[in-house]
This record gives sequence, structure tokens and C-alpha cells, in this order.
Amino acid sequence: MFSGKKHIESIGKLFLEFKNYLELQKEFIKLDATEKLTVILSATLITLVILILGSITLLFLIFALAYYLGDALGSLSLGFALITAFLLLATIVFYLNRNRMIVQPIARFVTKLILTKEDESE
Repeated sequence: MFSGKKHIESIGKLFLEFKNYLELQKEFIKLDATEKLTVILSATLITLVILILGSITLLFLIFALAYYLGDALGSLSLGFALITAFLLLATIVFYLNRNRMIVQPIARFVTKLILTKEDESE
């Protein structure tokens, strides 16, 4: 059945095409992984920069508000105590909602990035 020279050449060509296909798939996987890793790292870096700058800004706003409340209430320590109470309450609310605010959005982002197939038309 496969003893003819033509069949052996066809099988050899098929094997070479399959080998080329595997090489192309390997390159595609490398490029796809590189692209997704780049997106994840850039999103992480952007988030980190925004968090650092936002934290510094928030710190100065909190100090300004504490001094303003201290002047308005006549006691600087009362102004800082009110700000501390507010921040403690905000921390508790954030902790109780951490799954919905942090874990689920990150899981959706990574899942969407890794598991969705790109359009074949591109």
C-alpha cells in the first residue's frame, strides 16, 4: 500500500510540513506569551505608579483636611482623630469588600487576557 516511491515521497513531504507547522506553532506560542506578559507587566507598573502618586496626594489631602478640621473645631488633635476614625472605617469597609474590589477584577483581567481567543481575521 505505502511501498510506492510516490507514497514515500508524499509521506516525507507530509512529515516536513508537519515539522514546519510545529515550528510555527512554537514561535506563535512564544510571541503570544510575550505579548500577554508585556500587557500584564505594563498594567502592573501603571497601577503601581498610580498607587504611589495617589497615595502621596491622598496623604497631603488628609493632612490638609485634618488641619482644617482642627482649626474649625478649635482642637488640632480632634481634627486628626476624626480623620483617623474615617480612615479606620474606610479600611474596615475595604477589607470586608476586598474580594469584590481586588480579587475579582484581577481574576477577570487575567482570564480575559489569557483565555480569550483573538479574531482569526487579524
